[in-house]
Amino acid sequence: MEKVISFTKRAQLQALTASEYLGYTVQPLIQEILDQIVKSDNLDMVIADAAKKYPTIAETFFDIDPSNVAASFSLKEPLLFPEQNPVVSLSFNNTKLAQFFPVGVREIIKEQSVLPDIHYLLYLCGQAKFNYDQICQQVSDDMIILLDKLIKSHVVQTQPQPARGVPVETSGVFRLQHAALLYRTKTTGILVDPQLHSNYGLANLKQDITRAMLEGFVDAILISHSHYDHWNLPTLMQFAPEIPIIVPKVPRGSITCEDMKARLEGLGFDHVIAVDWYAEPIVIGDIEINVLPFYGEQPLVPEYNQPKHPDLRNWGNTYLIRTPDYTSWFLIDAGNDPMGSMRDVAEYVRQKFGIVDQVLSNFLSLSYNSIGTDLSSWGADIVGNLLSNPQIFSVTNKTDGFHLATLGAKGVAEICSIVGAKACLPYAHSWAELGKYTGSDESLIKDVIAELEKVGCSTQVIPWKIGDGYFSSNSDAPCGGILY
Repeated sequence: MEKVISFTKRAQLQALTASEYLGYTVQPLIQEILDQIVKSDNLDMVIADAAKKYPTIAETFFDIDPSNVAASFSLKEPLLFPEQNPVVSLSFNNTKLAQFFPVGVREIIKEQSVLPDIHYLLYLCGQAKFNYDQICQQVSDDMIILLDKLIKSHVVQTQPQPARGVPVETSGVFRLQHAALLYRTKTTGILVDPQLHSNYGLANLKQDITRAMLEGFVDAILISHSHYDHWNLPTLMQFAPEIPIIVPKVPRGSITCEDMKARLEGLGFDHVIAVDWYAEPIVIGDIEINVLPFYGEQPLVPEYNQPKHPDLRNWGNTYLIRTPDYTSWFLIDAGNDPMGSMRDVAEYVRQKFGIVDQVLSNFLSLSYNSIGTDLSSWGADIVGNLLSNPQIFSVTNKTDGFHLATLGAKGVAEICSIVGAKACLPYAHSWAELGKYTGSDESLIKDVIAELEKVGCSTQVIPWKIGDGYFSSNSDAPCGGILY
């Protein structure tokens, strides 16, 4: 069997932007506020005390008016809405060898013009089609140096050409890690929110989905929103520069939500599509893609729904997929917010498209009260959201002002009832080994079944594991393992 360069199973890559680096820089001050607000209702005093404890951070990065502390508290506007948000580094590691490479290797990005070259190198490695010499013939000397670093770090290696993971003529949807899905018809594949060889939730997995397993089965990529667990730049860079990528349309890039179209074009992608909600469908092969609103995951509690910076929004899309065999609507982490309700979108879907075969959704009930006060796992987007409305500090981790940011079990059941869904499938809860449920799947499925019974809805909730495929309704085996 021919030996080629491909990513190792425990390879991890992460790209860090200037805004994300800023999020880490200001984290101590924000963390101090969160630590103290659970002990005091005086937001002005808590912010002022945190600024005194971290004066350099406060003076360098924040606007704080001593006469009206809470109302004025914000990152400086050029930091909230940066004109440039460069990628500053690419980090890579192999978790199996963490004892030798405990913090991985960091490639500093000095010039943004090098990003398309890095993209093309990762694309060549990801295909698992070329040997070392063949890759070297297609890239610059600087990229050969980077390739050698990737090999030395055991991120890529020479290995037998791997078998592909998905039967090309299978029609259905496959559950990949966390929020990633692969939609297939007999001729076409659409990949959703991919996380391949990323460093989010994947460190201890012995068996995972590799980029090479999907080679030849992906004709376009859909991105729902820019939260770190849905938007992974090194993953996307493992796909061809010419692949169509559909992203949310962002009116104004910010620390909360960057201009995804501009970002991908800066990485060398030349077919990035950003359209308005309810626009005419986009057709890829025999799959029709309808772009619909994404409401929810906005930390705007009902008492304080006039944010200091209303442009700091988590812009996103849900997508309704129509194929010759099935119709599927995936909701990601959607819910309701002051801008709109997913229930209203569901009414539109039922009127426009009729009964939906499948609804896929995160079943978790997430509120900004229940996130907790540990910022260590939060991204710059969450920090930016909090800064959009400082008053949310005063209700975070408290029972008053509770605001559900996702649909939760009750909301999922309501959506299924409105669109007459034949099946409902959970996803976007967490990562797990191939062939396993995520830790919360079984309890959440029970919750949704109970809520469906309350509203008298006959939607069938389908348990499926990481790597499972759910096939079109005319199949004798509607669900089963494919990728393991």
